[in-house]
Amino acid sequence: MNPPILSDNILIREYLARDKHACLEAFRSNVPDFFTEAEIADFSNFLDDYPQLIKAPSNTVYEVMEYKGRVIGSGGFGKKEGNEHMTLAWGLIHKDYHKQGFGARLLEHRLSQFKRLFPNTSLYLDTTQHSSGFFGKYGFETILITPNGYAPNMHRYDMCLHPTHLR
Repeated sequence: MNPPILSDNILIREYLARDKHACLEAFRSNVPDFFTEAEIADFSNFLDDYPQLIKAPSNTVYEVMEYKGRVIGSGGFGKKEGNEHMTLAWGLIHKDYHKQGFGARLLEHRLSQFKRLFPNTSLYLDTTQHSSGFFGKYGFETILITPNGYAPNMHRYDMCLHPTHLR
């Protein structure tokens, strides 16, 4: 378990079962712009499975971001089932808090943790055309684009950050 990070009324700490409702609320606020309706169940299942994931050799880390005591986002990293690659997992900020730097703070925190734990490992992610530019600013390179990969007009961008680009 990683120590909580607290600064500027922001607390980043490990996800707990009591956070599920707030995480789902934040997730739903991003449908349909960043996630599909069908992904709500997948995310809910991930949150339910998290206690088992941290016990397994998946190296899964998942945390929430609180702002002034309210959970406004969450994100982590680990290995997807059946995949040998390390990947970012379910990173999101409640829509009411977009464009205020919270997403950047959460991603920078995740990248810092990842670099500390896995300094010589590439990090992968999949996202939409709406977020690929954000990740590109942090050194992620697009390796595959799948048109309509998630839903009509929601293209899938597979991206990779090589260890030499970790800040």
